[in-house]
Amino acid sequence: MKQSLFFTILLFLFYSCAGTENLQHRKAKNHKELCSQIETIFNDSAFAHAHWGASIKSLKTGKILYKQNDDKLFLPASNTKIPTSANTFLELGTDFYFETMLYSDAEIQDSILIGNLYVKGTGDPTLYEEFYDSTTAVFFDWATILKFKGIKSIQGDIIGDESAFDESRLGYGWVFDNFDTWYSAEFGPLQINENYVDITIFPPATSEDSTRVFPNISSSYFSIIDKTVLADTGKSDISVRRKFGTNDIEIKGTLVIGGNKIVRSPSITNPGLFFTTVLKETFQRNGISVLGSTSVFSDTLRSDSLLMKSDTLLLHFSPDGQSIISKLMKRSQNMYAETMPRFVTYQKTGHGTFDKWLEIIEPNMEKMGIKKGSYQYADGSGLARYNYFSPNQFRSILEYMYYSPYKEKWLEVFPIAGVDGTLKRRMIGTSAENNVRAKTGTISNSRGLSGYVTSKSGEEFAFSFLVNGHILSSSDTDRITDSILTLIAEFDR
Repeated sequence: MKQSLFFTILLFLFYSCAGTENLQHRKAKNHKELCSQIETIFNDSAFAHAHWGASIKSLKTGKILYKQNDDKLFLPASNTKIPTSANTFLELGTDFYFETMLYSDAEIQDSILIGNLYVKGTGDPTLYEEFYDSTTAVFFDWATILKFKGIKSIQGDIIGDESAFDESRLGYGWVFDNFDTWYSAEFGPLQINENYVDITIFPPATSEDSTRVFPNISSSYFSIIDKTVLADTGKSDISVRRKFGTNDIEIKGTLVIGGNKIVRSPSITNPGLFFTTVLKETFQRNGISVLGSTSVFSDTLRSDSLLMKSDTLLLHFSPDGQSIISKLMKRSQNMYAETMPRFVTYQKTGHGTFDKWLEIIEPNMEKMGIKKGSYQYADGSGLARYNYFSPNQFRSILEYMYYSPYKEKWLEVFPIAGVDGTLKRRMIGTSAENNVRAKTGTISNSRGLSGYVTSKSGEEFAFSFLVNGHILSSSDTDRITDSILTLIAEFDR
């Protein structure tokens, strides 16, 4: 009771500062009073300029607890990953795997592959430190397997077979300004290091030392150009940008001597060529010489023809789909979310495209209560500003998946308040901590949060909050949504 009273007092002071009036301070005795308290929080005067949408439904009673503009369409940002992940589960289940194949139509003579080595990818996004000890750990294993098969030298080229997907490498409607950032990384059938480079910059400890720059992966595929200047005092202020259309990464700005390390993650362009280049370099470091160059192709006829007359040298399978979707949702990883629609359509039709994805998932959306033509689905991640969904539609997906055979695994992929993912630092010290499971969404002037919360009495709710057109900070929208979820979590009837 003391903790509850303490929270109520804090909430009163908080909303007095925010300019919200007439907040109900007593504990709600029923759904009607709880709804009234939620309404009061949404009436925060700081958001008089913005557009809120909300839908909160009891999964116990089936009744709507609260709604506001619940059927209006909003730009949802990364809440778009909810239909992407849900439809992936519905189409492939949770035990699917990405497959990468090394094959060749050449003979092996005296430990030499007399011809080219081909690598066909289906979009495996996991070749990165999130899943392995190092980004190139799998490539080293491949080299070991090839040497065991008697290959110590490749006379020809290493060629990437990207025929599994179409040639789109950026989402429809993505903002040009962000193409060099990690969260706007290109995607494709062959992917490594999540198609960006993690760069750690250590300012010099003294004026006699040098700046140290370390990429997490070593490759000739990109270059890092340090144009920073040093300062004795102040605060380090740098930019790390990749020149458009190149893989030249420039570090500019001021580094303070003795300052803290800085980590930035610029994207690279043409991930398939990045993949084959790093593969060649890794083979050479592990005792397999490669005399030729690297390249990629996406022609399905060429791929089919080659495969008919080639031998498979090895097959690599990714970690399971459940763990991949969990990373997608908890980290809000855009490249993973763009890969899924294309991988699903590759599995279903033999060629991965987003247009085919929309056709395939249409029956699923109908089953989830979302009619064709009532939404706009432009990309898998939510980076596009052409996506439009309503709070009711997200809440409907959440409700459907809650009652589906995938319920337990579905709930596991969501960030948990105060515990992990994009909610790790939110709702800490409240009844919502380790309770709320929800997907965040952030894009300029838009914010979203959709998921599940359980009340003190054990009643479970599905909710979706979307706000568009706000000019405040993300923390301002968080205090609205997080306070509402804490109220619900405290509700005991």
